[in-house]
Amino acid sequence: MITEERAFYILQLEHTATAEEIVARYETLKDQYNRVKDETEDLRTRLAYQLKQIELDDVFIFLRRKQRI
Repeated sequence: MITEERAFYILQLEHTATAEEIVARYETLKDQYNRVKDETEDLRTRLAYQLKQIELDDVFIFLRRKQRI
């Protein structure tokens, strides 16, 4: 289960981050994870980054529900 503290840890942001900073960080990480996943041939790495993307999406949904973004 995602908590607010865990969400900010995953995004590597402080709790004082603005909605714009949160969205920007989400998009940056999403792009990075997608790039690594697409560029690697190693199945384990691809799956690991796919899981990171899912976790990142969960964080985004959680923060939207908490009306932080």
